[in-house]
Formats: sequence, C-alpha cells, structure tokens
Amino acid sequence: MKKLLLTLICIFNLFSARAQNQNSMAFDGIDDFVSVSGASSYVVGSAGMSVTCWVYPQNTAPAYPNFDGFAGIRNDVDADFYLVQVSATGLEGRFRNDLGVAYTITSNILTPNTWQHFALTYADGWLKMYKNGIIRDSMVATGAISNAAVDFNIGKVAFLNADFLLTGKVDEASFWSRRLTDLELKCIPANGIDTTSAGLELYYKFNQGTANANNTSITSLIDANAHQDGTFNGIALTGNTSNFVAGASTATITTAYLCPGASYTYNGNVLTVAGSYTDTLQNVQGCDSLVQLNLVQLLVDTLVNQNGFTLTANHVSPTYKWLDCNNGYAVIPGAVAQSFTPTVVGSYAVVISQSGCTDTSNCHLMATVGLNSLNAIQGLLVYPTYTNDIVKLDFNQSHSHVNISVMDISGKVVYATAEERISHTQLNLNEMANGMYFIRVTADNESGVYRVVKK
Repeated sequence: MKKLLLTLICIFNLFSARAQNQNSMAFDGIDDFVSVSGASSYVVGSAGMSVTCWVYPQNTAPAYPNFDGFAGIRNDVDADFYLVQVSATGLEGRFRNDLGVAYTITSNILTPNTWQHFALTYADGWLKMYKNGIIRDSMVATGAISNAAVDFNIGKVAFLNADFLLTGKVDEASFWSRRLTDLELKCIPANGIDTTSAGLELYYKFNQGTANANNTSITSLIDANAHQDGTFNGIALTGNTSNFVAGASTATITTAYLCPGASYTYNGNVLTVAGSYTDTLQNVQGCDSLVQLNLVQLLVDTLVNQNGFTLTANHVSPTYKWLDCNNGYAVIPGAVAQSFTPTVVGSYAVVISQSGCTDTSNCHLMATVGLNSLNAIQGLLVYPTYTNDIVKLDFNQSHSHVNISVMDISGKVVYATAEERISHTQLNLNEMANGMYFIRVTADNESGVYRVVKK
C-alpha cells in the first residue's frame, strides 16, 4: 500500500493583534458550521495532507455529546482526520485510515478563552500533535485515506447523530495535500500561510465583511487559494456571534504617536498620516514575521481657560511657555507655570508638551486687565472716553521714552508710535472702525492702559 502523509493543523494563536482587517468567525455551538463538499478528494492518492486554523474555544466544560469540533474530516468509517475539544483542557486528534483503523491522541494542552495554535500531523508512520509550533504528543500510526466524498468542516466535527459543534471562534483555516514540516509549523503562527505554498488546497482567512456588523450579503466563505469556497450552515452573519468577528493575532505591535504637523519615520519610511502600517521581518527562528505599527495621531490638549485676569492651560504638562501674540509670539520671561496672569492688555498663547509632542494654543485676548489691575500713569489724562476721532493724552509733566499703542478688541495692535520726550499728544481714530479700543502707554518705566470707544 502506498504510504500516505497526512497533516491536520488547527492554529490557535497566543500572539498579539494582526496587521490588516483580520476577522475570524464566531460559532454559536448550536447549528453553525462551514462545510466544503467532498474535500477529502484533495488528498486521495497524494503523498500528504494538512489542515490549519486559528481557534478561540469558549466551552469551559465540554462533555459528551457536547464536545466542540474545530476542523477536519470525519465519517467514522474510513476517513477521519480532525481536532475536537473533549474537556476543559483536553484536545483530541484522530486519524482513521481506509481500513477503519483509528489512531487517537488526547492531550491536555488546550486553554479556553484564548487564541491558540494547534497542529495534528500524520506522516511517515507517525501521528503528531503540536501547540504553537511545538510538538506536544505523538503516536505510531499507519494507513491511508481513499474515500473522496467526505466533507471538510470548520466549527464542526461530524459524529453519528450528535455532531460536535463549536462554541468559539476560528481563523485562518487551511487544508493541504502534503504534510507541513516542523519549521513550517513554527513559521505559520508568526506570519500566516503563503498562498503559493506547494500542496495548499484550501485556505480560509475569514477576513470578509465587517466584524460584528450585518454581513448577510456575503454568500460564502472565500477560499484564498481559489479552489473551493465554503458553504455557511446556520450562520446568521449579523451581531457579535454566528458572524464575522475580530480575528486572531499574529503580528508584533508597536504603538507610536504622530505629533501635530510632524512626521514619523518607520523602517526608513516617512509617515505623515495616522494608521496601521505593517512590515515583514525575520525573527530569531528564521521565519518571516509580521510587525505592525499603530501610528496614533496625538491631539495635544491646547484648551486654555480664563478666570478673571488669569489664563490656565487645561492640560497638566511638565513644561509651559506663555507667548505674547502681539509681539511675534515672543516668549514671556518667567511665564512657565500652568497659569499666567498678564500685566498688560494683549493677546496670549501657551506652548504645551504632551507625550513627547508640543503644540501651541490659540491666542486669548485679555481686554480688561489694564482697567482693573494696572495703575494709570500718574498725572496722565486720556480723553474723551467716547470720541468720533480725536483722543488727547495730557501728561502732568514732560515724560521721556514714551511708547503708545492702540489695540482693537481682539488685542491686535492697529497703531503704534514712540516719542523721546513729550508732555501732551493726540491720536486720530478717524480711519478706524467704530468700537472699543485700548490705548497702552509706557513712559519713564511707568505703564497704563486706557479704554476708549469710537462712535
């Protein structure tokens, strides 16, 4: 009799999250399963066979007849090759040849409610079971399969009148016409399956639709190898079970932040848009391994609150720099606290640091600070308060180094002048729009702010 190599692999991942739209399928344990008609034909006369899948088992106390089938073929006569959960931690793998002789491994290596990677292989007279790419149990087995009419099922293992239906999730299921090597069993969990691999017959990624959404328009489970799509049985395709859901995880994930207006360099590429980016690197086992960068756009909290004459940054930061917006955003010496109380009417902003990023707030007008917190220059009269055009400034005595600026209600300087020595002067507001203005005067190291209204 020709020696037949068989491999059944169900892959249940313990890795982190995948890099693309990685969905899986949730099975309800009642009537959900995917079937592929006559799939045993792919291995009849071949030198080997393999099946792969990611599984997240959720039945914490299975007992006959409520076992949980993961994937495989079974007619209980002359063609069995499957994995099924038979207890909280017990995983059964069986090969039955065309003479009806069954070989069964039962190993307590399963963990409920987590993604795990398992493999069952039959080749060269051995039946072997793997978990996460590492062999965990084995036994001598012989024979072949010649029945070409047995279905391959996912989420179910057939058994007489009591099918074993899975309560849990499956991802990345495949069926091969050769045995996968030990190195391949180490690499597949790290980087999935290459669709050009020799002997790959069926490969279901489950990356269809939108997780937990209404996917009723999807009519079949796509075979990424384009041989035979799977048929849905009892699957509602809507909601958070009996439907496509979030999948297993294989990529190594790094999270980084994209600062406002900045870029991020990832493996030699300059990125300016937030999102998920993937690459393939070789791991210590010599396998290609997926790595994923989750680049998150960081929005620095630049909110500033005003309470009376004090401005306070909303975000608690290790450093602050307050700026004078009317002076080319010049840094205000000594203004490095979370709160800032201006001494001069004007417009102010703050530079805030957050998670390694910095951003600048909007400018905030302090329009009445001078009227309430500054003393007027002694002897200086500014009048009239309401005017159509002329505002007069009369000093009680001659002053030197006099600087006069006029600001509108937004804090913008609309007029400025400087005099070396004056005792009186006047400003013409005739060409300015009607509204409130603030006149800031400094003279001989004194300062004052005066409010006028142009009618």
